[in-house]
Amino acid sequence: MAPLRTLTAAGMLALVVALAGCGDDPTPAVDPASQAEFDATGPYGIASFDVTFVDRSRATRANGAFPGAPERTLVSTVWYPIEGLAPEGASPSPAPGSFPLIGYAHGFTSGRAAGGRLGEHLASHGYVVVAPDFPLSNGGAPGGPTAGDLANQPADLGFVMRELAAMDHPVAGAIDTTRQGIAGLSLGGATVVTAAYHPTLGLDFVDAAVALAPAACFTGPDFYANAVPTLLIAGTADELVPFDESPERAFGWAPSPTTLLRLEGGTHVGMLGIDAPGAENSDVLVGCAAVLNEIGEENESSFSGSQELFTRGLSGDVYRADGCDLQRFCNNGYVQTMSAQRQLQLVRIATLAHFEANLRDRADAAAFLARALGPNNPDAAVETK
Repeated sequence: MAPLRTLTAAGMLALVVALAGCGDDPTPAVDPASQAEFDATGPYGIASFDVTFVDRSRATRANGAFPGAPERTLVSTVWYPIEGLAPEGASPSPAPGSFPLIGYAHGFTSGRAAGGRLGEHLASHGYVVVAPDFPLSNGGAPGGPTAGDLANQPADLGFVMRELAAMDHPVAGAIDTTRQGIAGLSLGGATVVTAAYHPTLGLDFVDAAVALAPAACFTGPDFYANAVPTLLIAGTADELVPFDESPERAFGWAPSPTTLLRLEGGTHVGMLGIDAPGAENSDVLVGCAAVLNEIGEENESSFSGSQELFTRGLSGDVYRADGCDLQRFCNNGYVQTMSAQRQLQLVRIATLAHFEANLRDRADAAAFLARALGPNNPDAAVETK
């Protein structure tokens, strides 16, 4: 197992202070920050712009009728903090300061816009967020969306983060490249898990990660070779990514420090704030329908197209071809008990707190996650290791 990536000097000091006097209890001794702070919109205005990055060092594989391409084209949206309100149609200069950078990974059949509500929340609190459309898993992918390109997506995410920070653009000058995190949902959550933990496909500059309902059922224990502070968030009524099959299993195998936030009665599409009024479970009418529409006779929603990259040069239990029980996909009969509005609220609160704790070295944010988030919210449970 690779060692935990080096803390900043400030982070080490915060950790020492937080743990002072705790004995064997790793929970920070400082008073937790308030939930209201992480729930509220931050002090900054928000602006955004679209930009296209082209990675000419890697190819896009053939996909259905699409013959492939010698490069990987990544149309991206950037959200960033500004002073005041952004004029209509304008992209003003960023607010003064140096801000952590977050890369967001969208889910299968989705796209970069899906990260907007979380991206805007983070930007209002002083983060720069970049979200690309992945070449073959986005909803408009040539040849149709496929999950088989998953193993290439961590490098896509890393590429757009590096390219944004190197751009001749005012936002690039506002990015603190010593503090970088990643977040993603579903297939994007699997992208995050891969970028955080995989022995060869991991991103070595990532300081913190948040995986929402990660579709990681194909992973084995040897997949989790690196140690990155990671928050896993999952709902118990998720019909697409059953709680016990992916998130809970990933938490069991992941090295410390890892936190699992369990949302009681939460769904898959609820992570995005989407509800289907009148449905017993919003996933069945929204998420399942969208994904099943793209699953062909060859089951292209599977991860088999990435197996070679996941296992190249590796031994041990890294990839499990039979790890995903397709009979359970959208066939569990889960009843949704948490509204999407509540679910999105908890996702934004926990995600911001995790990044504040690990990218801004805030012991009070770490204490909030460890001691206050679960006890103060009866529909949420937190487990840490």
